Amino acid sequence: MTSVTQTDSGVRADVRTIVGGGIALGLCTAVGVVVFALVSRALSGTAEVVVQSILILAGGVVFGYFPAALVRPREVDSIAWASLVGLLGALAFTVVDTAILRPLGVYHWTWDAIGGGSGFWYIPVWWMGSAVLAWLGSWVYSISQRPREAGITAPAAQTVLIAIILFAILVISRVGPWSSAIMALAFALALVVHVPVARVLYRR
Repeated sequence: MTSVTQTDSGVRADVRTIVGGGIALGLCTAVGVVVFALVSRALSGTAEVVVQSILILAGGVVFGYFPAALVRPREVDSIAWASLVGLLGALAFTVVDTAILRPLGVYHWTWDAIGGGSGFWYIPVWWMGSAVLAWLGSWVYSISQRPREAGITAPAAQTVLIAIILFAILVISRVGPWSSAIMALAFALALVVHVPVARVLYRR
């Protein structure tokens, strides 16, 4: 007989894994944001776009696949638990951001100015987006494990490759400018595209 939190398939959905993973993800996000902000101050032009794009790809992989690596999802319920890790990671980052990063003036909050000095018109969108990234990454992970225990390296590398291809298409077609923001868009789209691609790649 198996419990809800630990199944024969290796799924881990206990409180310690979910909450601890969310806090760790939030702290990793804070470190990544600080590094990103420092890079924007130290570099400019092409070098800035390249380095920031690499940071975005790395951060996307962490947010998309770290929850999956913790929970090891195999079905709908465990994919949802992994998505919760992503949501808690965003909430944990918000606490660190509000208590430390904002008072220190690590970066300029343009979105606050747009919202009349308040960030709570877009912060919930960030929470939802974080949950979706973890959900999509966990979905891809779940599909990739069905033929065999493949781990996260292969699916994560595939997502990065798809993101780079989409970034090139967006920039070359002039749909978007040469910027790290377009790389962020490309990575999000890559996770969406990767779900059906994974079904083909990892078909039994």
